[in-house]
Amino acid sequence: MGRKRKKSSGFLGRYLGYLLVPILVYGWASGNMSAAFILIASSCTVLYMLFAVPTWCMATTREGLGCRRNSNGLLLGCSLREHKWQKVKMAVRASRWGELFSKFWSNTANAAAAVSAMAGVGSALVATVALATK
Repeated sequence: MGRKRKKSSGFLGRYLGYLLVPILVYGWASGNMSAAFILIASSCTVLYMLFAVPTWCMATTREGLGCRRNSNGLLLGCSLREHKWQKVKMAVRASRWGELFSKFWSNTANAAAAVSAMAGVGSALVATVALATK
């Protein structure tokens, strides 16, 4: 008996969070969507970018280079246990945030996810203020 392979979720499942970004832009530009919907969509976008988007691991290897294995999300490492803990430690310790943020800009996929996550955080903050002032 071999190991069962994880079912692939297809192109739409892998990049669903990126489809929320234009929906958010349309929601803010048109004014047709409620602030509650925008807050929920923004939160889903941020969570997707931090924990599910397909990116490179970029944890520091023994040679001092960034790991090129695939990982899920900006804050999760690849399948190597040490890399997962290394990224978690970078996220928790404020003294290592600079190193973590520099890894977010290391390649195009990570940079696109980082920009989308920042846009989602900004959108969520504005939607929260809009809900609080109603």
